[in-house]
Amino acid sequence: MKYNKFFSILFISMMATIFGSILTNPGVNTPSYATSSLGESIQQSQQDLQSTINNQVQQSITDTINNISGSNDSTANSITNNQTQNSGSSNDMIKGGITSLQNDPSDNATTWILGGVYRMENLSSEAPTFNASFYMVKTDGNSSHSHDIYDLVLNTPIIDNTTSNSTHLNGTTTVTMKDGPITDVPTNITILGDKAINIWIDPSKVNNHFGDSPIYGTQELKCVDKPALCK
Repeated sequence: MKYNKFFSILFISMMATIFGSILTNPGVNTPSYATSSLGESIQQSQQDLQSTINNQVQQSITDTINNISGSNDSTANSITNNQTQNSGSSNDMIKGGITSLQNDPSDNATTWILGGVYRMENLSSEAPTFNASFYMVKTDGNSSHSHDIYDLVLNTPIIDNTTSNSTHLNGTTTVTMKDGPITDVPTNITILGDKAINIWIDPSKVNNHFGDSPIYGTQELKCVDKPALCK
């Protein structure tokens, strides 16, 4: 009985040694069907892994390119919008400040300060719009009040004067006064290059309220350039 147990242990030990040698020795031939199946499985796994890596890398590259393109477009749009906003003008629209001094025709010693804003749109059309709103106050700080100008209707085509680098709009507007709006007031608006404008309102229609000189303005707004000052 002891010998049988001894030989059993010896046999098991020998078999373990043989199988261990087979597994660790690359020169030992294993059954072809096992080797083939294992090789195909490993090869397929490698192909699947490589395909997954390629797809992820390609997607990452595509996302990066799209992000860069989107960022560039956004930056370009932002720059364009800021330039238009800061200048107060575009090809079809201008806006700016009313900044003018008007003499009182009834009293040459009295001067009025005008300050406000205006906006012109659709300049390339046959029916541009014009809206202005401004305060009017004496230089001594008294008699403050406001006026609006709107409802521009052209009675002649827009005139571009290349010699003087100016554009003229002739028509009528509505002007608000103390006793109410006055309609059909002859009005001439001159765009002076890309920096200034003047607005001439027929004095006879508004009781010489703005004197006999045009109301001047700029084509820029500090409230656009420095909005913190206007909060």
